[in-house]
Amino acid sequence: MAEERAGKRVLLISNGHGEDLLGATLAKRLLGIAGLELAAFPLVGKGRAYTALGIPLVMPGREMPSGGFLRNSLKNLLMDLRSGIIGFTRKQVQALRANRDRFDLVVCLGDLYPLFLAGTYLRAPVFFLPTAKSDYIRAHRGEEIRLMRRFAAKVFPRDALTAAALAGQGLPAEFAGNLMMDALHFTDPGFPPRKEGEWIVAFLPGSRQEAYINMEDLAAAAVAFHDLLDRKGERRTAGFWVALSGGLDFAEVARHLEPFGWSVRPPATGEAETGITGCLQHEGGGGGMIRMTIVKGRFADILAACDAVVGLAGTANEQAAGLGKPVVTFPGRGPQFTPEFARMQKRLLGEAVAFTERDPDRVAAELYSVLTDEERREAAVRAGRERMGEPGGAERIAGIIREYLNM
Repeated sequence: MAEERAGKRVLLISNGHGEDLLGATLAKRLLGIAGLELAAFPLVGKGRAYTALGIPLVMPGREMPSGGFLRNSLKNLLMDLRSGIIGFTRKQVQALRANRDRFDLVVCLGDLYPLFLAGTYLRAPVFFLPTAKSDYIRAHRGEEIRLMRRFAAKVFPRDALTAAALAGQGLPAEFAGNLMMDALHFTDPGFPPRKEGEWIVAFLPGSRQEAYINMEDLAAAAVAFHDLLDRKGERRTAGFWVALSGGLDFAEVARHLEPFGWSVRPPATGEAETGITGCLQHEGGGGGMIRMTIVKGRFADILAACDAVVGLAGTANEQAAGLGKPVVTFPGRGPQFTPEFARMQKRLLGEAVAFTERDPDRVAAELYSVLTDEERREAAVRAGRERMGEPGGAERIAGIIREYLNM
């Protein structure tokens, strides 16, 4: 029997880096509920999004070679097996069993794996946020429905279409909002600065180690776009702004791009205070200098200011679409942004995404099209906002949790 106590305890279990961010977004609202004690269990990675809020971890995750995408390919699975994922999974199960009676509610974010773990090894009702699946991509299968029916007290899908489909199957599902749109933190509407006659293009290389390889392809696309503008006699120019994840290093980006003719310009006076970690520059084929400005901690500001996005990211691409920004994407070369992942994202976001081959000229052509074709831009805006939903989901779900726990 659980010990008697005045407050209530909630455990957040998340199955990925993006899911950690969403769990932390919800946690910020839950921290405002008096008497509620939070803990987190990141299944992948170190759980930095939680520890930054002072939320204790039942057990820290571990970085695996696949980046949490071991099911994407046999190669990823084999890499994780060699890195000891089986033994580490046993330790995670042991940690859950040791906390079997500790919590009053468990909130699972991600795919069905955390739901299965919580339902199997913890004695507490479970709220499930299936952030990894949508009916825009593929309907839930019978065994997935049965698992949710067995273990989930409430289900909060990522979009209204999926919520309606699950509710039609008799599940306690409702659309309360998409936490991804609450995870954006805007600080300065004047950043990045816009020059006259310039398009602002956001580059999103991803948050894992494959981002360094992705930067090679994004840099090649920047050169190809500059050359395309020169051939067309286009008077407008482009400023490329790279939103670099906090766990990645500018020096490593520069090392990857130096063989391709990119040189480093250190931050100018005052730039470091704005989050700019450096600038990379490359001489264009028709003359003129191509610049990519690398920034940390200003992701949402860059998205808000940009005219279009070229992204090889999961959550970040979706957030960009939700803000009404056209997204150009193509398959990456790492374990996350595979051709299948990119195609699934296209099905999820519809006309908000322009999907093309990993060829700099094709990427440049798609980018020019979404910047200059007004009909395409309007279609992208509509699709992105419809499929991602409006902000406010974190506040609504936190309120439902408070009522559920009678607090």
